[in-house]
Amino acid sequence: MTLTMDRRVLLPAHVAPATPALGEQLYVLDGQSMGTRWSVKFYGPCGLDCAPLQRGLEARLAEVVARMSPWEPDSDLRRFGRAQPASWVAISEPCGQVLRMALEVAQASGGAFDPAAAALVRAWGFGAGLRHDEPGFVMPAAAPQAAGLGWQDLPLQRAVGGWEVWQPGGLELDLCGIAKGFAVDQMAEFLLDCGLPHHLVEVGGELRGAGLKPNGQPWWVQLEAVPGAAGLNGSVLALHGLAVATSGDYRNCFVDTQGRSRSHTLDPRSGEPIKHGLASVSVLHSSCCWADAWATALMVLGPEDGPALAAELGLAALFVLREPGWREILSPALQAMLQA
Repeated sequence: MTLTMDRRVLLPAHVAPATPALGEQLYVLDGQSMGTRWSVKFYGPCGLDCAPLQRGLEARLAEVVARMSPWEPDSDLRRFGRAQPASWVAISEPCGQVLRMALEVAQASGGAFDPAAAALVRAWGFGAGLRHDEPGFVMPAAAPQAAGLGWQDLPLQRAVGGWEVWQPGGLELDLCGIAKGFAVDQMAEFLLDCGLPHHLVEVGGELRGAGLKPNGQPWWVQLEAVPGAAGLNGSVLALHGLAVATSGDYRNCFVDTQGRSRSHTLDPRSGEPIKHGLASVSVLHSSCCWADAWATALMVLGPEDGPALAAELGLAALFVLREPGWREILSPALQAMLQA
């Protein structure tokens, strides 16, 4: 990637100097999962057999889908939704880890992120049900939460072999705002376990990078730009020991019968798609799982509360506002990464 002076350059505080061993070459693996494409780039020994690596990466993705997909009938999420009221439901170790993180973000954001909003997501045509672009879809007239229940009604505790979560009755889980980031982390950890520390992992636009290239350069990536945004310089990031996730109101949206754009990013507190002037939020974090969840939460919070919470928690975040005009807000943690 060629860096130009009109682009904002972001660097991590520390860059480990180690580069791939002499003679190592670049490998690229890719495929499809979680309704999108994934790719992995890494440096490894010349003549490396990549078939076991491909299988291992696909197994990590398949595990996330099997445990956390709202479309898989035997996933932990679907089993929880079918469970009897007032019962503890056993869930797997990975699903418990992700739900624990989701609940932490829910609490810290005041419910802007809610892993118990599956009914709301489905009602707006974005979940496992009648899609917004299918015949017969009708927008909800009111917030379809189950008896007013939400993330506060999900006690989670350790159990033998994993975790268990309380089902108060009629509550459903949706981890789509965090599971993809978790999948990225799982793939990156697998590469590390295989002795491949110089890698870049991407699943549907969410990335995590580690190590360097043979020339000492990090993995340079460009932060996702908002389509049609004018007058913004853009940002490039040295993805070295970092992950990045972006949430945008332009993704997977539809126009209702009154001509209003309806985003797939829903505010669980109001029961409706977001309708403020925030177009996108990109979050940088050492974990793609945390970056994924926080990008969604800050996006829901909007152009005032989002930057305020990012500053309070020390999150590195970029906010792109479409109204009034196009402008950006950089959190203090992100400003500290600007190249001098």
